[in-house]
Amino acid sequence: MKMKKAVLQGPGQVEVVEMDVPRCPDGGVVVKVEACAVCGTDVENFLHGQRMSQLPPDLGHELTGVVSEVGDGRQHFRVGDRVALNQSVPCGECTDCENGYENLCDHTTRVGGGFGEYISIPALAVQSGNLLKIPDDLSFRAGTHAEALAAVVNSHELIDVKLGDTVLVIGAGAVGCLHCQLAKAEGASRVILSDINAERLDLIKELSEADLIINSSTEDLEARIKAETSGHGVDRVIVACSSGVAQEQALRMVAKRGTVSMFGFTHKEWPWIKFDSNDCHYREFFVTGAFAYSRKQFKMALDLLARGAVKTEELNTHVFPLDRVIEAMETMKQGAGLKVLVVP
Repeated sequence: MKMKKAVLQGPGQVEVVEMDVPRCPDGGVVVKVEACAVCGTDVENFLHGQRMSQLPPDLGHELTGVVSEVGDGRQHFRVGDRVALNQSVPCGECTDCENGYENLCDHTTRVGGGFGEYISIPALAVQSGNLLKIPDDLSFRAGTHAEALAAVVNSHELIDVKLGDTVLVIGAGAVGCLHCQLAKAEGASRVILSDINAERLDLIKELSEADLIINSSTEDLEARIKAETSGHGVDRVIVACSSGVAQEQALRMVAKRGTVSMFGFTHKEWPWIKFDSNDCHYREFFVTGAFAYSRKQFKMALDLLARGAVKTEELNTHVFPLDRVIEAMETMKQGAGLKVLVVP
């Protein structure tokens, strides 16, 4: 039986080729892909290659689908099960894993290949609990947001959003919207969303559930935050974009004993920002990074999606067939929409 799959031939070169459907590994399964979201790491691999993979990497990992074949061995999956893939399989043996920080494991195995009609899920991923069943009332397209939402859950656990907090999210992409929705679900009394892209702010206005939206290209964000908080600043600031300028602003807008989450990475060529350590000393605020997620957080994200606590259907602004996968990655790179999906 044949299938189509997008294969990276080299930097900037992707070809949709016909090949045999992968064989089902012992203890593993084969999944018929129903939807796969384009992640920023897919774009990085497409353009340059990336530290977590070697050419030719299997593109696409934020996927949902249906089990089409089950391999020999003890497992609880059956043909026809609706599933979502958590692509990061920690080693389970290193110090980070033993301490419960499996998202920081340096020996993670990653499963990819979602930009194809079928994907083979190895026994290691199945046995580690990285393939999860999804309920019938959760659409395949909505389920592709589980990985991004899991990373958001990790960020919020680190900064400990509390009932009554004021939360500022900088960056109005799909992930920024997830941050806003989760903060409201956690009981934040006020959620503020800012971005420099007016079109994106209009697009996300209803979906973000933000109480206040600020276009920081036409308005002084720091002055507005100061006015909105009577000069105290916000309790939690989440920088959900790749901007050193935004990170520096966040440090100036956080309240005393508040917390800043550096959720987005900066450009690798120049990752440095100005940090007033005296300001941190006198105001006792906290700064943390937020990278990836644990398997527990991935399950939690799926549950939030299934219960409708976080809504994602309308975040899928672009849907491309497999033959247009390059266009899908270019759309993601240009930031033309919110979430970009490939539907084989």
